Amino acid sequence: MRGWQNTEFEFAVTGPSLRLMITITSRGKLRRKAESALTPRLAIWMALTCLLPTISTTVAAGTAAVISANSDVVNNMLVVSAELDFVFSEDAMEALRSGIALFIDVDFRIKRQRRFIWDTKVVHLSRRSRIERHALTDRYVVTDMATDERRIHNSLDEAIADLEKIREIPLSNETNFDPACDYRIGVRARLDLESLPGPIRPMAYISPSWRMSSGWYQWTRPR
Repeated sequence: MRGWQNTEFEFAVTGPSLRLMITITSRGKLRRKAESALTPRLAIWMALTCLLPTISTTVAAGTAAVISANSDVVNNMLVVSAELDFVFSEDAMEALRSGIALFIDVDFRIKRQRRFIWDTKVVHLSRRSRIERHALTDRYVVTDMATDERRIHNSLDEAIADLEKIREIPLSNETNFDPACDYRIGVRARLDLESLPGPIRPMAYISPSWRMSSGWYQWTRPR
């Protein structure tokens, strides 16, 4: 990001003029001062549109991956377990240390396979977890938003390791499956950008440091 730390852009629009003072830090963060009759949201998005082609692609990216996953039947319910891997960027780690909560969504789906037409979606649900730093105790808390279970950890690494373990999430009763049909089960993990605070969200949409989504990990349900 060398050479970008004190850059001034001027925009002329039909009607009132718009002047934006934009500073980009070496980590790709954006600070702006807008003087305009336009709305702040429009001013920000005009700035981001001009900056998008020039933002360095060398910003350290965050990643999410599904390492393994499997299904089982427990008390006549199909349940899914998975091992995930999260690598949070320095921007995300700094946000957590500063007290900003991050939300991780693990999505599950089951599709009935058909030969000549689109597969039918039988199940689609998400399981959300929140990871945050407790300022008074300097510990990290992982909360299962479905059950409201809170698990407290002494370090950020321990909290992330907790997020990476998915254990026996119930998806559907076995009676919902046709024994004559094949079904594909899928799991993916992603950071929810919509839940980020407003000042962070615009840059998060275009910065690789916040782009964490694993894509679908799939397998065939055993008959």
